[in-house]
Amino acid sequence: MSKTSAIKELTNLLTKSLRHKIGSIVNENEFYANKYAKDAEVILKHAEKVALEHSWNEEDKKTIKVQLKKKLKKELEEKNFINNKKFEMMEEEINETLKELDLN
Repeated sequence: MSKTSAIKELTNLLTKSLRHKIGSIVNENEFYANKYAKDAEVILKHAEKVALEHSWNEEDKKTIKVQLKKKLKKELEEKNFINNKKFEMMEEEINETLKELDLN
């Protein structure tokens, strides 16, 4: 898989994982919160595998962060059922996840 394809797949996976994680945190009292949290972990594990397939330089990491931020913001805007605190958490969750994957 080319780096461009890997970045696209990685950002798509991270977007979905973070959307689920944020949704489970801000709507913690909803019936789906636990399922969302578990789904987020599973998806993140898959993203981790994709991330390990390549050696990322600083430009790649910057691209990943920019694309992830754009995609996640769009996803969260579309999910009206997720509490609006979601936007307050977005940047911190992105940074935390990228750090965890050594992509910061």
